[in-house]
Amino acid sequence: MVKLSLSVIIIQSSIIFSRELGSPNHIKTATFYTKKFVLEPGKITRKNFFDVEFPRGHTGIKNLQAELVDEHGNSIPLYEAYLHHYFVFRYFENITMSQYANKSQPAYGKYFRRNDGVCQGYVNSISWGLGGDARKTSVELPDPFRVEVGIHPEDVPKEYDEEKWFINVLAIDTRGTEDKKGCSQCRCDLYNVKSQDLKNTTSIDGKSLFSSDYKGGIFCCEKKSQCKLQKGYKKEQKRKVTLKYTISWVEWDQHQVPLKFYILDVTDQVTYNGSKPIHNCAVEYSIIPEKANEEQYYIKKTNVPMEKGGNVIYTTAHIHSGIVNATLYGEDGRILCEIKAISGMGKEAGNEEGYAIGASGCYPKPGSMKIKDGEILTIEFAHENKYTTGLMGHFYVYLAEELPKSF
Repeated sequence: MVKLSLSVIIIQSSIIFSRELGSPNHIKTATFYTKKFVLEPGKITRKNFFDVEFPRGHTGIKNLQAELVDEHGNSIPLYEAYLHHYFVFRYFENITMSQYANKSQPAYGKYFRRNDGVCQGYVNSISWGLGGDARKTSVELPDPFRVEVGIHPEDVPKEYDEEKWFINVLAIDTRGTEDKKGCSQCRCDLYNVKSQDLKNTTSIDGKSLFSSDYKGGIFCCEKKSQCKLQKGYKKEQKRKVTLKYTISWVEWDQHQVPLKFYILDVTDQVTYNGSKPIHNCAVEYSIIPEKANEEQYYIKKTNVPMEKGGNVIYTTAHIHSGIVNATLYGEDGRILCEIKAISGMGKEAGNEEGYAIGASGCYPKPGSMKIKDGEILTIEFAHENKYTTGLMGHFYVYLAEELPKSF
């Protein structure tokens, strides 16, 4: 049970059970909430939550969906509070060492286990995560395929022996702002950020933001950033919110098939050291068209080698507003998945007009589509040809190394 406010509401984690076809196992579904936090008009809020509620034991995760809600549990529309992203990370803790963690070193004694993706270091290392597109993008896996958790991976040092979960949230309160869309894109000229403030800042791919004429993105959406408000708007309108996340899972048994999870980033500029690929993911990018021609699309494209392949089980993408579609190609030009953006048409939360509220997905018949070891994939995102900053174009690919004999 998570108490959001004793005087306002008490929300309980609800667990629903259903029967999994072909297995005596039950699919369990539970809804959890992070600790509440406060939003203020025009302000950026970044929050880190360690050791959040999560199914324990050896389990297989079927689905994880999340959204921003108010203290009463009501969904908040994107034009009031834009969920730039929520990221769910898996980590292992050395209880003895973590006792010495503090505000300056909160991750001390913690070993983060990244996904199977190809980006450098801990870039794009999340287990789950979306943003404004979260309500209409499904990451539900078909039976009997699961993300296996609750076991100690071989590549994690044994002294880090307790599995836990971490959630990072970036939310932008756009109430009363002059340009809601511009604020949600983290456009530097709309925030109290000057070029001099970026002088000693480098982007994720190591480039100087000061010298690269950085126009917008996550580095202009820092904790103290304030987006321009309309004249006379009262900014002292604080609002308590929380991230609501719903998980479906099963207890692991012989009927479950483990999946590998890859994030492929359209900003990845791959170089080679001999035959070894060196990945260089920048995570975000901007569109600054030289000539405004709205009849043409802006195309962002890159090639990414897959060291390890497998059977494609599910593919979707994390997208931002302005993206029209995205396509993942195999080395021979075959289409592995084509994603369509889902755009809002109304005012209610989950259907906000002018926002990308979700992305479609691809469920090929298991065994019908395979990526070879070492195959070079092509990632392509098509956008409206308009000035846009802080874009993200990430394919989420779930692969099975082996298939059951029944497939």
